[in-house]
Parts: sequence; C-alpha cells; structure tokens
Amino acid sequence: MITSKDNEKLKTVRKLRSRRSREKLGLFLTEGEDLLEAGLSAGAIPQFVLTVPDSGVAGEEVEPSLLDAVSALGSGTRAIAAWKPVWATGVGEVAVFLDGLGDPGNVGTIIRTVDALLEATVVIGSETADPFSPASVRASMGSVFTQPIVRGGLADTPEPRYGLVAGGGKDPRTFPSSMTLCLGSERGGLSTEALNQCEEKWTIGMRDGGPESLNVAAAAAIACERVRSGGSGTLEGGSQWG
Repeated sequence: MITSKDNEKLKTVRKLRSRRSREKLGLFLTEGEDLLEAGLSAGAIPQFVLTVPDSGVAGEEVEPSLLDAVSALGSGTRAIAAWKPVWATGVGEVAVFLDGLGDPGNVGTIIRTVDALLEATVVIGSETADPFSPASVRASMGSVFTQPIVRGGLADTPEPRYGLVAGGGKDPRTFPSSMTLCLGSERGGLSTEALNQCEEKWTIGMRDGGPESLNVAAAAAIACERVRSGGSGTLEGGSQWG
C-alpha cells in the first residue's frame, strides 16, 4: 500500500492537474469507478490505477487520506487512473469544430453529445480548453475514450461549414452528407476568422418571450440533433448562448 505523499505516482497525479504537464507527460486522469470502467470497456489500457483499500477495484492501494488529497473531487474518490490520450489522425465527412471554447465542462459535454448523436469528428481549435482536462473528462462521461477528437484548424474540416451565430443566420432545412458544424466561445461566439470560413450562418430559433441565451453545450445538442435528423423540426426566431 502507498503510504507516503511523496510516492512517484501520487506526484504524477498532482502534476497532471496542469495542461502543460498533461502535454509534457502524455497522460490524463480519470477519477471514479465509472470512468475507469468506461476506459476499460473502450479497450484503453491505464498506465496505472490507484485505489482505496477494499474497493474491489483492481489497482495499487493507497492510504485513503492520500488519495483524497490528490483528488479533484470535493468528496474524494475511490479510484484514480492515468491514461494516454488518443487523438484521431484524420477528420471524417462530418465534423464539429470548437473555436475558442474556454470552459472545459462545455467541451466535455459537447464531446459526449457528438458521441451520442453523430458519426463525426470533434476538432479542437488552438484556443479551446483541453478535452483531457479533469473537468472535461468528467463532463464527457467517458466519451473521450470513444469519440474521435482531433487537434486542428477550421481549414482542416470539410465544407460546407455552418457557423452557429446569435442572430441573423439562416435556418437550414437540409444538410449535406459532408459538412462542419462550428461552435464559438461561450461569451463571444465564433471569431471573425472562423465566420469568414463559414459558408452559412445558422441561428437556432427560440420561442418568443423566452430567455435570450443558451449555453453553448445546449446549442450544440440542438444543432447536432438537427443535423442527425436532416434538418427537420425547425423553429423561427433567433438564439444566443453565453
């Protein structure tokens, strides 16, 4: 059993809280039995697994207070595993491009949504939060193990490109078999550079008298379902997220 806070694996867990260390070491973390099982079910092989005693989880046992001390969860955890991130090597016929999304929770939620609704590649723009950060991994509920994710620019994605905008965009009735859905930052939306590369601007309609904004992950879910269903079920009006 690990009984020292200076254990090398515990040191590695602490380091992996930072994006720089994750990129340097080529590792990311999951916490909890559900995410551990999601990784194993996807065929991923953990670099190491740390568990509390008598957890019933296969791994190296750690004094519970020490595992709690390195956990990113307020309630502590029963299992922490380190994995090598899997980046896809190409972009498929359908892509979802994330342009400057800063909230890792939104990034993870969108990855989970795309995994659930579309056969598509998620393309992570240079200013977007790390999809393998602890908050993103938790929000993905394991989809980081199954959903193709690529680091790249908008130029790497297939045309035509549909940019979600707060207002003034079209309301597409149909979608081609090859396309890209573009999602902008939580506060500012799509950058001017990204908008200039979008062949169409898309505004999701909302009911009159409703709220003026949608969270970007909620907007992504609506858009992905619309793409999946071929554009049916459209509404009139405008939408915004932030």
